Amino acid sequence: MLHLRNLIFLFPALILPLVSAPQNSGTRPLLMKGDTLIYTLPQFEKQFLDSNLQLLSQKYNITENEAYIKQAKIWDQPVINFEHVLYNPQRKTFFEIGDSSEASAQVQQLIVIGGKRSKLVSMARTTAEIAKYQYFDLMRSLKVQLRSAFYDTYYLIEQIRVYDTGISRLKDIVKGYNQLYPKGLIALKEVVRIKALLLSMESERLDIRARLAGNQNTLKVLINDKTTHFILPLPDLQACRDFTPGRYTLEALADTAAKNRYDLLVYEQKMKYAETDLVYQRLFNIPDPTVSLGWDQNGSFVHNYNYVGLSFNMPFWDRNRGNIFAARSRIAETQADCRNYSIQVYNDVAENLGKLDDIDRVYKSTDTGFTDDFSRIVQKAGESYLKREIGLLEFVDLYESYKESKMQFLQLENDRINAIENLNYVVGRNIKW
Repeated sequence: MLHLRNLIFLFPALILPLVSAPQNSGTRPLLMKGDTLIYTLPQFEKQFLDSNLQLLSQKYNITENEAYIKQAKIWDQPVINFEHVLYNPQRKTFFEIGDSSEASAQVQQLIVIGGKRSKLVSMARTTAEIAKYQYFDLMRSLKVQLRSAFYDTYYLIEQIRVYDTGISRLKDIVKGYNQLYPKGLIALKEVVRIKALLLSMESERLDIRARLAGNQNTLKVLINDKTTHFILPLPDLQACRDFTPGRYTLEALADTAAKNRYDLLVYEQKMKYAETDLVYQRLFNIPDPTVSLGWDQNGSFVHNYNYVGLSFNMPFWDRNRGNIFAARSRIAETQADCRNYSIQVYNDVAENLGKLDDIDRVYKSTDTGFTDDFSRIVQKAGESYLKREIGLLEFVDLYESYKESKMQFLQLENDRINAIENLNYVVGRNIKW
């Protein structure tokens, strides 16, 4: 009877903490060695904007294309020609100098007319605008990746909390059972069942840790962090939970996307570039004159002949018809691409709004306190088990149901936040939370 009494005192210390897992979402880091960096989402995004190397690279691309605007404004270089007699066969002299020698000099300047240079500048500006839009579109893509990893990390840590508490208590139970089984106080099937549950939970916990490590890698790459610090997210969950997607209509969001999706604006700029290029190709039929100023010492009808000249190509054979036709085709191509992408953007918004509505409907219909109620039920089941009113297998089944429901609720909440972020992504800006 002494051993049975010890067993009864042993179970409350082992079982009840197992079923009384903490329900609060604290910020204390778990499973970490070394320093921890705690970030709110705005803080992390600021660090991202200041440090991300992909954005820095794209900024250099903008600077490069802005330099091409300046280059397009610059006139062509003047051409200077100078000639001097090399060898006079009559006098058998090299580089003869004097009034009887021959030398000439000429300066030529190409003058671009017809508005060609302004069109080149316009196309360079359009290319620079495309580079800017590509920068903001890259930022949009990286931000959704950042936010997804940020929230995923938080919820993976919350899942690990549940597993850590359960695994710790199960290990204590196994340790106690290993002492009680040789004395015949515990059936072998109960020991095996607890050990099987412990192995299952440790295996599932390893999978979560692997996903957490992947998210840490993603977050560190985004902020150019090469340290061993653990990044601990601190999200504003209340703002996420209070968000109501029903107040946004599809048409309003699609209109917002049409104005804010930089990838769509890139297509519009490509269409503008093609239209300007068509005008530029037509202007090639206007010949650009070359003005010449020159001097010739003895090669003309007078000594020290000074002259001015004008030359230009005559557009007889080559009227640039091929390039004009190609430019027209590019306009039609870019218009078709732009229309197609506009349809894709609209359908992206419709798809993601529908997904968010579905997830939000399930989330709002779920009692957020049901896991607390379940925890109390499992706790009472533990007390019933102590009194041998229920068997260990029934208690373990209850605990597994509790664990699964807790995991599913955390995943549902994370899926809902990711659905909000995906909607932000396809709209092109953060809709108000």
